[in-house]
Amino acid sequence: MVKLGLAESRRKADELISQNRVSIDGEICSELGFMANSDSEITVDGKAGKRREEIYIAYNKPKGLVCSHAKQKYPTIFDKLPKSFLSLKIAGRLDKDSQGLVILSSDGDFINQISHPSSNKDKVYKVVTKQQLTTADVDQLNQGIKLEDGISKMQAKLTGANSLKIVMSEGKNRQIRRTLEAIGKDVITLERTKVGKYSNPGLEISKHVFIKPEDVL
Repeated sequence: MVKLGLAESRRKADELISQNRVSIDGEICSELGFMANSDSEITVDGKAGKRREEIYIAYNKPKGLVCSHAKQKYPTIFDKLPKSFLSLKIAGRLDKDSQGLVILSSDGDFINQISHPSSNKDKVYKVVTKQQLTTADVDQLNQGIKLEDGISKMQAKLTGANSLKIVMSEGKNRQIRRTLEAIGKDVITLERTKVGKYSNPGLEISKHVFIKPEDVL
């Protein structure tokens, strides 16, 4: 129903079904979770929807942009992307001072599969710190660091005296920066290089490409 434009969310679709406003092939459907055939005609209050083509985008976000639809003190990614992308949902936001891959889509189910903690979709980051890093620092990170909002879990690996590769499946607000600050390290640069299966080292900063769900999931 969401893909047909008959409901704005799954919750709203459930409400419509519970209100006996949904028909499948001319018959009222009152069963939540009923699986319709792909060629079934679905209507709400007698009105049919139109299946839309979903959009899937990978964007290489530069520093200085905020991942938000709301107006901000700083420019947002939607100030730089084509206006036709304004309604796209964001999977895995990056803070203003970070750069790298951001996935956007009109497909809410796809976004949820990437973003929800239960999906365990790994995201990979390259991090450079102001202070030198030691193997003891990496051991601390891999054991988990206690933050105000819970334990920060990640897989960290030294790639240089001041650089790390970090793999995470969760995504607390500014988690990497706060976790490193907790062990006395300041982040200079933070770049996301991979989301799920998808990485694109050839994608220039501030550029976007159309992708397919299977590229990520």
